[in-house]
Amino acid sequence: MKKKNSIFLTIFFIIGSILLISDFSLASKGWDPFDDILQITNSKTVEYGITATFITDKNGEKVCNDILKKMNFIDAKNKSVLKNEKKYCIEFGKNNTNGYIETMKYENHNVITISLVEKSSNNLLSDMKRDLEKCIDDRNVTVKYYQYLKSEVYADVDTTNDKILKVLKNHGASNITTVALKNGYSSTVYTGLYDAMQSNGKLMDFNYAVCKYNSGNYIIMGTPEIFMTY
Repeated sequence: MKKKNSIFLTIFFIIGSILLISDFSLASKGWDPFDDILQITNSKTVEYGITATFITDKNGEKVCNDILKKMNFIDAKNKSVLKNEKKYCIEFGKNNTNGYIETMKYENHNVITISLVEKSSNNLLSDMKRDLEKCIDDRNVTVKYYQYLKSEVYADVDTTNDKILKVLKNHGASNITTVALKNGYSSTVYTGLYDAMQSNGKLMDFNYAVCKYNSGNYIIMGTPEIFMTY
């Protein structure tokens, strides 16, 4: 019996060590917090967006124009171009989508950033990310994606925030920190589903806010943090 207990404790210790080393999160794999939160709060999508960034040694201006062409924004209206020794940036707008693509020199490399925001009542954020991945299509670079979604909710901010916290906990999200705002709440969470960052010594990869404005109540979500003002 002692031998069996010893083997069990050894296996338990090994598994525990692996989980700690790998920054394991109990959050459900394949779970989509954006969709789930929209459903449980019965909120309506207002706009969504994505920012992608990566470093390349290729000609930054050519990379930007190639990606813009693949995105079918090369002939976009309201297009403006900024070009100097360190930066090349194109702002564009087409239909309900606005954004920019830019390259900035960093040491001997070029940092490419693509940002898109689309106003829509449908959550097509996953489609936007998938389409952008196809347009970048460079296996030699590591791309980081930052996602964003804003929705209008008709319940009060307290009830809405409680619902969101409950669904996050039910899916095993950890490191949940909630801060009260003048007009609502903001929370940071670690789900293990997105690129993570450190916040006060803890991992976080999902940030949401429930805010009350004169125009209504809104839920704003972002990974790993909200990159839009609120």
